[in-house]
Amino acid sequence: MEPTVGGAGGGTGQEDGRQVREPEFEAVAVPEIVVRWNQELAPTLRESVLRYGSLERTELLAALPALWRQVDFALERVGPGCLATESVRHDAYEGWQVAALPRYDFDGGIRPRDRRDVTPPPRDRRVLVQALVDAVAERPCLDLRDALRMLDVFAGTFPPGLDAVCHRLLGHELRQGVTAGMAPLHEALGRRAMARISATCYRESAVGSRKAKGDPHTDNEDAAGALRGASGSVRCAVFDGVTGDGDGSGATASRAALDQAERGWRTDEDRPPQQLVDELDAAVGRATDTGSAAAVLATVHPDGTAALVSVGDAEAWLVRPLRSAGQDGRTGRDVPYAAWKLTPAHTGYAEQLRVTPHAEGEGSALVNFLGNGPGHWSSSTVELAPGDLLLLASDGATEPERDRWFGAVLAELAAQLEASGRPVAPALAAALVQRAEALGGWDNATAVVCAIGEAKDA
Repeated sequence: MEPTVGGAGGGTGQEDGRQVREPEFEAVAVPEIVVRWNQELAPTLRESVLRYGSLERTELLAALPALWRQVDFALERVGPGCLATESVRHDAYEGWQVAALPRYDFDGGIRPRDRRDVTPPPRDRRVLVQALVDAVAERPCLDLRDALRMLDVFAGTFPPGLDAVCHRLLGHELRQGVTAGMAPLHEALGRRAMARISATCYRESAVGSRKAKGDPHTDNEDAAGALRGASGSVRCAVFDGVTGDGDGSGATASRAALDQAERGWRTDEDRPPQQLVDELDAAVGRATDTGSAAAVLATVHPDGTAALVSVGDAEAWLVRPLRSAGQDGRTGRDVPYAAWKLTPAHTGYAEQLRVTPHAEGEGSALVNFLGNGPGHWSSSTVELAPGDLLLLASDGATEPERDRWFGAVLAELAAQLEASGRPVAPALAAALVQRAEALGGWDNATAVVCAIGEAKDA
């Protein structure tokens, strides 16, 4: 006889003529925990920035050291694992607030904390990254993966240096707590030139072996140049050609753009970004019907500012020492560096990611470029300081490595070159081109590194 089974609440069946009682409880039991805050909660960080304006996006990085002190206090008082994205809050009058949730045991009691280790656990650090990105993004941040992708694509529209802050939070520099671990980076982020600066540019370019077809005129479709004007300003640019039908028209486009840029540089005039982009776009359009180009340009002024313009997926990065040479008895070699991206990407993938965390694609399809009406482009101004390295590069020279942020690659390369005693700026340009070939040589690689120093007549 086949047994009969009772309902979920308990029943009987028969097996070998005997009554068999089914279990009554088949669900997971979860305790109900009620949380009551001892004070009124401030708005979440996203609400504070986007809705109430209690903290401006441009002020976010400068305000973070005060948040880190609150985070360290919360972790020491409540214990690890106490943070959620909504825990980070800000009020225009009271400042930062951390709403810390204790971790509970199954009996409803609070888990004891281990005071021997002050290193913030990975869970809490991931939460901080998500909260920071969520506060400045156009749409809510879904998770850590979403946050890291947005940091990479929207650098230049996010507060400059936010990507460096978030990657340092996820790194291994917080063994003495968040405040101490983040202090060197915040000092670097706030550093400015105190007097007039000088700028010297170094350029390296190479054909990717997998793109080489044996034609030296069209194999390398990148173009780059630099020029010092009569006023002392240094102008530099990288153009990455995009071939229409494999006929080398990308090389024609990039060289036409560089020729137009150099003609403008010789007049030593600071054109408004819109006028500059329009002139470059028109020059490419006159030179070719099928080719186009991505572009990144910089004008470094003696007062310590640099004006950037970018279209497409060419990139600008700032590489900066975390401390001045000789500090704390150091000799100036093996100086740690930090790096952060200065320009966003204008790709189809970026447009998707702007509205959905489920964007797909390799990110190489350009939606804005020179040669067919540039559409959207970006411009910004950054503050420089002696010791900085300003990098302009085609996307072949910034080829990402699996599970490794390119800013970490830049910082490590700069530190290694510093330790070797080689001139960092020209060696970094060469190292990036060599690295692109070592990663497979899939694209042409061009890097212009502008070394910032103190002006001799300052």
